[in-house]
Amino acid sequence: MAKFITRFPLSHFDELVPLLMRCFPDFWEPRLKRGMRSFPYDLKLFTAKIDGRLIGTVGIHDYQFLLDGTVIPCGGLSDVGIDPDFRGRGYARKLQDFAWEYCRKNYYCCPMMPLYTDKPGVYLSQGWQLYEPDRSRDIRTEDFPKQDTFRVDTAKLCWEYLRLKSPPKTREEQIVHSIWCIYQSGQEFSGKCMRSAKTWLELFAEPEHEWRLEKDTYFLYRKDRLLEAYSADPGHPVRKFVPVQGGHNDNKLMIRLADSTDPLTVKTAAAVKNRTLLFPIADTF
Repeated sequence: MAKFITRFPLSHFDELVPLLMRCFPDFWEPRLKRGMRSFPYDLKLFTAKIDGRLIGTVGIHDYQFLLDGTVIPCGGLSDVGIDPDFRGRGYARKLQDFAWEYCRKNYYCCPMMPLYTDKPGVYLSQGWQLYEPDRSRDIRTEDFPKQDTFRVDTAKLCWEYLRLKSPPKTREEQIVHSIWCIYQSGQEFSGKCMRSAKTWLELFAEPEHEWRLEKDTYFLYRKDRLLEAYSADPGHPVRKFVPVQGGHNDNKLMIRLADSTDPLTVKTAAAVKNRTLLFPIADTF
């Protein structure tokens, strides 16, 4: 099947909409109604065709996370979708294997591939393991109750600014800049992600996200639940906690580890075994 898997140009997104709606209606219907005709992260998208018919997708999004203070690049698996008429024939596994081999070739010493899914059982027999992090230090809403929150008007954000190619000008850009600086200066831990401009835009554009900004600290809430808080002040109490871990809603984190003895893979495998990789919920979609 590999010869039928090709890179899909994201500029042709509208051609993909019918398949996305058949595969992921609960996700894409509300997103498209909000006018967001794009994926919620930077990704490389590949599609599979049979007899000229588009029957499957697989995405690889750039994933950079800290491991003992070092930035580790890898590819995250996403958007594995098969047209319902073609399910049960092994195509999903072939797309997964294609993505894994792509990452092993194109990311230096790629130690693992993370995946968020609401169907973890489907992947357990395909080389993936369920990852349950240590949640003992998850930040709790009751310790920092929601108050004085606001939403960011993304219509007033300049894309060039978000790519850090121009200084902040509007009030919204100044708020975003403050939050970004606090995130960069805030607590580091194994699993903290290096967020792209696309990820930040999605966080600010999400209608259920609300923010609270103090001098050196920010809080991010979804509805009434506190997802994360970062502070540039080493003495601030939020630094005793880490962001809420895991996937959105019922999604679970799956990890596929490389079969390798190189030091980076060994260190990553040890962190997985010891449950010390802490991936923030705000970095998953």
